Amino acid sequence: MKQWLVIMLVMIGLALSAGAQGVADSGSDKVRAANLRAAQDYYKSGLILAGEGREAEAAKAFRQALGIRPDWAEVHSLLGSTLARAGNFAEAEAELRKAVTLKPDYAEGWNFLGEFLKERGKKQEAQEAFKKAQQYAR
Repeated sequence: MKQWLVIMLVMIGLALSAGAQGVADSGSDKVRAANLRAAQDYYKSGLILAGEGREAEAAKAFRQALGIRPDWAEVHSLLGSTLARAGNFAEAEAELRKAVTLKPDYAEGWNFLGEFLKERGKKQEAQEAFKKAQQYAR
């Protein structure tokens, strides 16, 4: 499980390297941009903490990012993998599934869900997730 978490962290980090979308002139746009930067900061903190094996703190940081951006599929995947490492398998599975529900064409998310399901002995569901990962990777 540790190997696929590291791969996931790297891939998501690359995908999200663009950062916040910039600050516009209006006050509401400035607040929105500040919130996006805060979510990005929580996300980055979560990555660092997860890399150090500090699952509880990483999960908290990912949840804070999701409190600002609840539709952030990649962070749901990260939270799921972090919870799995902490042994909270039911919640981990729910987060991994939420990631692909929010972003159905998220190939990496389907792959991470497949790895999780395979490790939990859910071979048929894992195969279905891997098929979707291949389908969307094209």
